Amino acid sequence: MIVKMKKVSLVIFDKFREKSLGKLRKLGVMHLDPVEGNGEKYDAVYSMNEKLKNSINLLPTENEAPAASFDGIEDALKKADEIAAKNDEHKAVKDRINACAKEIERIEPLGDFDPSVAAGLADKGLPVQLYMVNRSDDQVFRDAGAFAVAQTKAKSFFAVVGETSDSLSPFDAFAMPSAGLSQLKSEVAGAEKELAEVEAQLQQMTAYKAPIQRALELVGSDLQFEAVRSGINVEEQLSYLTGYCPVDRIEKLKAEAQSEGWGLLIEDPSEEDAVPTELKLGKFSSLLTPVLDFLGILPGYREYDISFFFLCFFSIFTAMLIGDAGYGLIFLGATVAGMIAFAGKKKEIPKVFFMLLILSITTIAYGIITGTWFASQTILSWGPLESLKLDVFKGSDTEQIAVVMGISFFLGIVQLLIGVVQNFKKNFPKKSSFAQIGWFAVLIAIYYLVLTLVVKRAGLETYPQQMLYLLLAGVVIIFLFGGQEEGKSFLKGI
Repeated sequence: MIVKMKKVSLVIFDKFREKSLGKLRKLGVMHLDPVEGNGEKYDAVYSMNEKLKNSINLLPTENEAPAASFDGIEDALKKADEIAAKNDEHKAVKDRINACAKEIERIEPLGDFDPSVAAGLADKGLPVQLYMVNRSDDQVFRDAGAFAVAQTKAKSFFAVVGETSDSLSPFDAFAMPSAGLSQLKSEVAGAEKELAEVEAQLQQMTAYKAPIQRALELVGSDLQFEAVRSGINVEEQLSYLTGYCPVDRIEKLKAEAQSEGWGLLIEDPSEEDAVPTELKLGKFSSLLTPVLDFLGILPGYREYDISFFFLCFFSIFTAMLIGDAGYGLIFLGATVAGMIAFAGKKKEIPKVFFMLLILSITTIAYGIITGTWFASQTILSWGPLESLKLDVFKGSDTEQIAVVMGISFFLGIVQLLIGVVQNFKKNFPKKSSFAQIGWFAVLIAIYYLVLTLVVKRAGLETYPQQMLYLLLAGVVIIFLFGGQEEGKSFLKGI
């Protein structure tokens, strides 16, 4: 269920700003409108928040070391600095390796030689210059007295000792390497060993992830507070802020406002207000929390809370996708084992296990009625299991496919009809709500059309005449009521 909200405007004396906000924060009843923080204190907290957040992203995500203890925000910031420094070292070593690899690739056609020899000749007045040219230009260099030192399919390498001929001025020189091939390869080998050591150290630093995450939660809370404190609206000696409060906590806010001498205005949110969503899930639908957290979605304040229906259909679709009672039993065993392990450690059992419990049971149930046990006919031939298989799944492969298609279309139409009913309830008694009755009729008629043409259900060889009448009636109702709005006459709506 989506919790109903009231829009709240709060006025406080500016000289008590920090104290009042601290009490409001402790009260924990308001969702404040976003404000943009500013000032040195806000910038400092923001910087800490970013440092902690970035350090977590820099750590490896696999084979994490056992978590270290949380020794406070200052210690977590030091650990974040260590991670950042180690990551910079890791990047520097990788850059060295890449630079050497690129140089090796560039000079490899020349073979292994010592560039210091060329430097020695230059000191004696005999500079050595290298060139890499297309094979078609070979003759120009030979005519200039250059020495051919290497050749590939497309390129030739020449060395010019002493003065360079004017005929070679159109060609760009090939940069003399700073080190020979063997030396560069040796550097790469050493750098790769160093890189492995740095990566091992970063792996050990994954123990810092949990304490840094804890510090990030605390600093994040401070950042929100500081954003409100520094970004609050101020008029002369008064500060004011707006937000939203769940209706069941309004009385608590009223009592605090009266006690502290705050000005308080409570009103219903308008259509333009961006009201935050707070879900109050029942025991059954709360099992869906792990999926909602994983997807990162919540319904909008003015939308429907479909968590109950979502969990129901999610369980059915999962069962149909796996479709095997044998695998369902394996999942069930693993889930129960996990629950027992948590219970043995006297820890709260995560909700994901209860959700997996439901998914396992629905998978087993679907596998039983379809007669699927590890896709084995031998297992199914055992009397008790075969007797549990529903008759509709005992036909030929073609007939069974038709049954599954029929189930799928039925589930689809049920979901659409639920949406139509919810839209009717939301808009009733507005005239436009009656258009949903038309959509209900149209969907039922189309569903029968699908059963006739696609599923080819027995007994529906031809489209029922009454469904055609239902379809036409639905279209007429949509035509009459679909455009009706407040302040518009019925005829204008049509």
